[in-house]
Amino acid sequence: MNPFALAYREQQQLFLYDKGYLAATLLKAGGLSTLISRFIVQFFWNPVIALVVTALLLALSSYMLWAFARTSRRDWRSLALCLVPACFVGASLSDNSLHFDFLISLILIEAGLVIYKNIPSRKIFYGILITVVLYAAAGPASLIFALCALIYVSGDGFPSFVRALTIPAVAVVSGLVSYMLGGSPTLGHALTPAFHYNLDTAAPLSHWTAWVSIPAVYALSRLKNRKIILPAGIVLFAVSLISANAISRKIERKSNITGFEYEYYTVNERWDDLVQSCRRHVWSPGTANYMNLALAYKGKLTENIIRLDNRGVSSLLLIPEASSVDVRVAHIMFAMGNFAAAQNVAFNAMFCSEGYSPSMLKMNAQIELMRGDYDVADKYLSLLSKSLHYKKWAQAQRRFLWDEKAVAEDAFLSCGRKDFNLSDGFAMHVNPIDEVMLVVEANPYDKRAMDYTLSFLLLSKDIAKIHAFVDKYWGVGALETLPPAVQEALVFYSEYSRNFEGVEPVSIEWCLSHGVSPSIVQKFNAFQTASLKSNGAAPSGYRDTYWNYLLYKQL
Repeated sequence: MNPFALAYREQQQLFLYDKGYLAATLLKAGGLSTLISRFIVQFFWNPVIALVVTALLLALSSYMLWAFARTSRRDWRSLALCLVPACFVGASLSDNSLHFDFLISLILIEAGLVIYKNIPSRKIFYGILITVVLYAAAGPASLIFALCALIYVSGDGFPSFVRALTIPAVAVVSGLVSYMLGGSPTLGHALTPAFHYNLDTAAPLSHWTAWVSIPAVYALSRLKNRKIILPAGIVLFAVSLISANAISRKIERKSNITGFEYEYYTVNERWDDLVQSCRRHVWSPGTANYMNLALAYKGKLTENIIRLDNRGVSSLLLIPEASSVDVRVAHIMFAMGNFAAAQNVAFNAMFCSEGYSPSMLKMNAQIELMRGDYDVADKYLSLLSKSLHYKKWAQAQRRFLWDEKAVAEDAFLSCGRKDFNLSDGFAMHVNPIDEVMLVVEANPYDKRAMDYTLSFLLLSKDIAKIHAFVDKYWGVGALETLPPAVQEALVFYSEYSRNFEGVEPVSIEWCLSHGVSPSIVQKFNAFQTASLKSNGAAPSGYRDTYWNYLLYKQL
């Protein structure tokens, strides 16, 4: 189990301390397991807490199963067997499309089995009753209870086994009723682990392993030859650990594990940790996006944009397919000051399969405060105020509601309000460079927007636009000094413009009067000499210069 993948579950829901929310959740099929799981997951804002709590719950699940399977309190022979299902449950939880109530539902049915074991008589009647109650509380996991109860009663002889078949039959009927009443979207969801899986994705068959293993290990624990139970359990536990590890790795290869880690540091604004995390992983457009986002918030984007292995504008923002919603895009657009595009993505990403996304709610609330749409901002803040972890933040933001003076005096909100341009749209275009340049035009004092604009122009190798941009904004707003890469681009453009017809020449004197240092000019002269001697290869000693990126790095 990856702790950051577990922590990301907290960003897929918002547990509300609200009577209507609690009642609506509880009254659904499997409502109790859903409510308990969401209550627990709200504390997963810390990856360590998420991992420890999940491990304890898996241990509790194993203990409950052992309490049902053992013949006495001193019977340790079946303990190893009872650890087997926890291995597969832990592997399944690596899949973030599988809801956490998958584990809670199993604990509830195991608690039902312990209760069932201690009922002295009328086993079939109480088995049917508990099955119905468990379906309402834990969903189709009650089928596992029914199968285990059937195995339990079968020890009383064949006639009892035949009569006990009514218990799993009732579990199936409960699922059919739930489906017909609209409690489950499909019959498959009403009767299988798909009940706990995202609706828009097919649940892998590997998640059946945890279900099947519970009645299987219980049946093995009832073998008449008690001597083989312990060694068989140890062997099966070892095999299960290996198999579960393979399943977990397969799930993690298909999911965005590094993205969960990046997202954790982003929503908690831990930019130094995000930088270190990106350095530990394979460089990719997604990693580059988060690395550059962290550097932008640290005010070090443009000074590092060429030193890193960035290739093209996708290193700053990789736009996914039009049909997908990516919170990464929302964070980057928000940092760029392109709040219309950020809100477009954040609004669609705000609704998760298990409730609201807290970080997207916060982003929407802040954007509405910038817009001055206080009624809408109030709705977002009201939701956050009903949570445990975000209540304090929401209450602090409420002081800006209907208070123009307070917004104007807040550096972040007032700067954001100025970022809205006259042609403000509510959709993201395919070219983010044009949009961020509109932000700078509206508010040249937004340093992050300025840094992103320069970085986009640098990575796109558009030296003509870099010259035009500096010519327009030098000494205005946030462009008070030029990063080395921009200085290098201007010196190169000066040489280019003076040697090609049809291009208005730009003198070195112009460069020096617009923030270029004499040392950069001298270094460029040395670079030209080294390039002539290198016979077309990249000259050594200039790897971190913009000239090397411009001439020798393929996009």
